[in-house]
Amino acid sequence: MFSKIIVRTPAQSLGQGLTEAGLGCPDMELTAAQHKNYIEYFTQAGIKVTVLPPVEKFPDSVFVEDTAVMIPHENGTAAFLTCPGAKSRRGEVDEIEAALAAETDRIIRMEGNGLMEGGDVLLMGKTFYVGIDSRTNAEGCEQFTAAAAEFGYKTVPVPFTNGMPHLKTEVSALDQETLLMSARFAKREEFSGFKKLIVPEGEEYSANCLYLGNSLLAPEGFPRTAELLDKNGFTPDFINMSEFRKMDGGLTCLSLRW
Repeated sequence: MFSKIIVRTPAQSLGQGLTEAGLGCPDMELTAAQHKNYIEYFTQAGIKVTVLPPVEKFPDSVFVEDTAVMIPHENGTAAFLTCPGAKSRRGEVDEIEAALAAETDRIIRMEGNGLMEGGDVLLMGKTFYVGIDSRTNAEGCEQFTAAAAEFGYKTVPVPFTNGMPHLKTEVSALDQETLLMSARFAKREEFSGFKKLIVPEGEEYSANCLYLGNSLLAPEGFPRTAELLDKNGFTPDFINMSEFRKMDGGLTCLSLRW
């Protein structure tokens, strides 16, 4: 499904970042080990991994997914640079722009009052689903819709309130036809065309999985979700995400992929 990813080494200031998890500060030694395991998983899968250095002035900068949305097209890949809804994170976009410019054939940048974080954007086939919430606004979605349309993509806005920080915190792809999601998205009309698996109550964090095309990566420690996946024919690989969970981060948050 993709052959390249960009990740950023966690800053030692990570514990000062944004979080509503209420799980305490991350253990930075364990954080580093978990991040290394994440990188090694992709390396072993034959995926090219670009590792960027930490940026201490931006505690949340390890969550690179929020800084851009990758738009694959027949001649290459475009990078749509976002403007995070969280003001403290907006400088992260400038920090990653050069790395994306070196790896893609076109850079498109959010303008004006548009806001977007990449964690709100789910790609299924040739359709982007964009969460409209506290981090991504309607203007940001409109700008992205226009950019994606240039490359033949449709965009579907998914407005929601009172929940996790991003759309992909609660909805992610298991394959091209199946979504894993929290119960509150189960009856959303926007996702009516997909097969849907609903994570058990209390295991909502496990709704964020990472589909690689020929494999599936899921957070460990959620036995009922693991059983649900197994019963439906999915055999994911599991990885410990405990320290990133403390900072509201999931599997997709840690990388930009194309």
